[in-house]
Amino acid sequence: MSRKMTANLCSGKTAFEVNAFTKIDLMQAAQVLKTIVVTPHILIVDIDGIEISLYPTGRMLVKHVKTEDEALKAAEYLLNQVK
Repeated sequence: MSRKMTANLCSGKTAFEVNAFTKIDLMQAAQVLKTIVVTPHILIVDIDGIEISLYPTGRMLVKHVKTEDEALKAAEYLLNQVK
């Protein structure tokens, strides 16, 4: 399922900021995903070496990818797990 998302390289060029334009219940998502950090304000996961920081607004920081396309694919995969 394809979602409307945008991705931009962060100013520090160490991550892509992806916006999925959807609200996420982080506590519910934490029950489905293998998480590194869980709080009501941020959820951090590692998916095959790609670190994703997920916020309740649907905004994500995707690290350890080289291209916008890789960031969008990782974000799409994560959203498919929780939605």
